Amino acid sequence: MNTYKLNKLKPNELKTIGHYTGYVCIIMSILMIAPIICGIIYNDTQKLVNAFIISAIITFISGIMLITLFRRKHLTNLSLKGSLIFVLGIWGIIAIYSGLPYLISGQLGPFDSFFEAMSGITTTGFSLIPEETHPYSIAMWKALTQWFGGLGIIVLLLVIVPSSVSLKRLFFAEGRTEQMTPNVRHTTMIFLKLYLLITAMGICLYLILGLNLFESICFTFTAFATGGYSIYSADTHIFDSVAIQLVTIFLMILGSTNFVIHYRILKGNTKNLFKDVEIRAMVVIVTIATLLIMLSLYTQGYYSHDVVQIFRHSVFQVISVMSSTGFVSQDITSWPQFSFFLLLLLTFVGGSICSTSGGIKLYNIVILFKSIWWEVEEMMLPKNVIKPKRINHDKKDREISTKTIKTILIFIVSYVLIFLFSTFVILFYCNDFALASTVAALSIGNTGITISYISASMPVMVKIVLIIDFWVGRISVWPLFLAVLYLINRAESKIQR
Repeated sequence: MNTYKLNKLKPNELKTIGHYTGYVCIIMSILMIAPIICGIIYNDTQKLVNAFIISAIITFISGIMLITLFRRKHLTNLSLKGSLIFVLGIWGIIAIYSGLPYLISGQLGPFDSFFEAMSGITTTGFSLIPEETHPYSIAMWKALTQWFGGLGIIVLLLVIVPSSVSLKRLFFAEGRTEQMTPNVRHTTMIFLKLYLLITAMGICLYLILGLNLFESICFTFTAFATGGYSIYSADTHIFDSVAIQLVTIFLMILGSTNFVIHYRILKGNTKNLFKDVEIRAMVVIVTIATLLIMLSLYTQGYYSHDVVQIFRHSVFQVISVMSSTGFVSQDITSWPQFSFFLLLLLTFVGGSICSTSGGIKLYNIVILFKSIWWEVEEMMLPKNVIKPKRINHDKKDREISTKTIKTILIFIVSYVLIFLFSTFVILFYCNDFALASTVAALSIGNTGITISYISASMPVMVKIVLIIDFWVGRISVWPLFLAVLYLINRAESKIQR
């Protein structure tokens, strides 16, 4: 193997990565204005407000320095390897800057601040800060980082970068595998407009239902981004209202639905929409899971056999977990083990591709089961008969190649292996298999349901594993594997020299 080509990027690729990292830093510094304003309005301590001001200044100056140091004349097209490294690195760098307010304000230490920030921007929602101590500025920042992470760093970056950069490779490297139009820049603009439009709609709906502006913004940010962070220590009471529950379900479904579908609907192009395999899979899985959980709760006497109440909480939790949001309307840890385990399985499923949700994704799940069916069919057919493998997606029949099936199956196996590895590491420290597997599944699925084990007192190794899980759950396994391969070959080349 030629390790030099694998280990090295062209100098101008590194300069291109540095240049556009500067732009992302500037975007983050501008976003920090929101918690500063929030802290001033709601009379947070001056220490907290100053922490955000200092963080914004540091982040902004860093951005200017990177843009100045790596000038535009050095920009070049990024290779696929360069794009994957950029995507992997940019999420880590932004987590560092996003964690500055937690560190400077004294809320958390350096490593815990990074953990908290990574949990936020990957829309996971685990928190090391005790829920009851969240000031308004911190609460706004946590919600805003989830909203920003749901949108995607690269999506926002592609709105402003020049066409000289390999837009399509960056777009796909972050896990956006489909386009609304042939032009990637046009697609990202549509994506951004849809994101802002649905966000505004969610805020208005919550305001109509009686939530104040702060609550409306935070709940919209975290419901639509399928992040699940709540501004309250226990979010069960906020969902006592059926109307609020319905709006939250609506936003979670929108967040976990393919944005290409949103675009088609807005364009009035809804013919044969419900033939799409992802929509069908979502309806089938939500329906079956809800009915099974309802049956479990009803037969074991929960909620005094009130079918309406059982249905409300069952469908809410199914959609919340499957969309990787993590809101809870009831204490689901006290539910029957059957119901809790079923919800845990749904964290692996996730929502649609090109959505804000985590998990394996519905499209990949469908291909997994379809490939099993196709394989069995081929065994039954005459030897020389070849049956085409087709599915209906994005309003057309797509033929699925053997290479596509192989890639998807490798991705799913890799996802499960990372889950198993994480479970074993956590199990070494907590000595409770149910707890270890639950924490690992919620982490890699970016579903931050509050669990008492998640705290600042966790072992450092567990925190490292969970951070990797957050990372992988948000940007897929391929950038991680590239980084591992890079390090291995780097070590091999040094040994050979």
